[in-house]
Amino acid sequence: MTTAADVPVELYRRYKSLALATGAALVLDTPVDDLAQPVVALRRDAAGTAFAEPAATLARLVERALAGAATDADVEQVRASHRRVRREVWRVHPCEYVPCCAGAAHDHR
Repeated sequence: MTTAADVPVELYRRYKSLALATGAALVLDTPVDDLAQPVVALRRDAAGTAFAEPAATLARLVERALAGAATDADVEQVRASHRRVRREVWRVHPCEYVPCCAGAAHDHR
């Protein structure tokens, strides 16, 4: 099985960005139309990686939102899959939210 260590950080960044954008759109009751294609591309690119399940869950949420059928349960499924993949990422990149670990700025002293 592929682990977070085998996945480019860029894939996680894309996933997290799209998950946040989708959540914001749902909270603000705005369309998710412009998120559909990037989420489909993410799902395709995540196939076979640690992000396959979260990307698929996010894609289902966006599909249901496009149909006007997204529910709290759909959102909770995305949250649960995100928590699982986040734990995997934290094993490799333990300080995701700390500015010192942002991109190339990380100091390896």
